Amino acid sequence: MSPRQLMPWLLLVGLVTACASSSPEERPGRPPPPRILFQSPLALLLEHHEELALTTDQLIQVGQREEALEVTNRPLREQLRQVWHPEPAPGEGRPRGPGMGNRNAPVGLGGRPQYRPPARPLGPLSEEDLKRQQALLQAIEENDTAAYRDVEALLDETQKGKAQALVAKQREERQRARESLQGPETQPAP
Repeated sequence: MSPRQLMPWLLLVGLVTACASSSPEERPGRPPPPRILFQSPLALLLEHHEELALTTDQLIQVGQREEALEVTNRPLREQLRQVWHPEPAPGEGRPRGPGMGNRNAPVGLGGRPQYRPPARPLGPLSEEDLKRQQALLQAIEENDTAAYRDVEALLDETQKGKAQALVAKQREERQRARESLQGPETQPAP
């Protein structure tokens, strides 16, 4: 490959690298929600089953209750997703993929559809959305707590102590994560 042919590829690599390495402050919109919000206490117990010395029967029962909890929380998580990533307004949807829609549309490199930036970046949540988010997170927390209480009855005293310590630490982390989701205008100044 001659230097003349190599130069466009080097420029392309440089451009892609520069775009991919932008800091979170430079990116528009809001960050994704912390993962800790989606881990139930039962999943935490299953994750630490060796440390807790759970028996096979306990593992099976905790696993079954975790699956039931997941089914219970799924609609709440879907509502949260709608709060965090609302459906685009009509006409603002994503560009259609190749082979769909207008075949005479302009095409980018390699026959792919031309790049179109997102219609609107995700901005801060409205006051109403913040309240809805907190109510949904609270409902998930209540479901998680009730399921944990049911499972706690299956544990012996040694396991209960270790489980309570793990769950208490998780609750603190979840509380910090929930507070971080509050809009900057609603957080107290440091």
